[in-house]
Amino acid sequence: MYVPAHMAAAHGTAARRCHGRPCRPPYDRRVAERRTPDRESFPGGIAATRRSVRSRGGLTGIVVSLSIVVVGWLLKVVLGGAVGGAVSFVALVAAFPLMPVAGIPAASGTLRIAAAVLASLAVWWVLGQMVAGRVTRRAVAGWREWTREFLVLGSGLWLGAVGAVLLAALALGAL
Repeated sequence: MYVPAHMAAAHGTAARRCHGRPCRPPYDRRVAERRTPDRESFPGGIAATRRSVRSRGGLTGIVVSLSIVVVGWLLKVVLGGAVGGAVSFVALVAAFPLMPVAGIPAASGTLRIAAAVLASLAVWWVLGQMVAGRVTRRAVAGWREWTREFLVLGSGLWLGAVGAVLLAALALGAL
């Protein structure tokens, strides 16, 4: 049994010796004593991935929103005409779900659009952080789990925003 030197001295007994040498502490105790902050986790390991998901979840939510805008713009360029404009508008509403709340299809204005876009980006950031918090409660969490959870929660936001615009268009007789 390992007895540290300070404990052996406190009890008045000599430190234990193993094969003529002082006994070394067990391997796990030696490794724990040598641990430094740079050895805390492996890059790309479980702990590093969890930290990455937790710290970048909100920013990734914003990137998802902006990528929907880019896809909508590309569809507008490829399809062209009224169909391309309608598809790009639906993509824009899906990317910025607070635009219908601000009354963007009916009313416009730089300040109104900027406020709706910034508020929508804030909603995407909060949603991304919330998903990151939910995902990292599990033992093994990564970007695949974050994406799965984000699609589930984000689909409600997307369907709600697009549904509101479609319902308004139906009520106004545009569809």
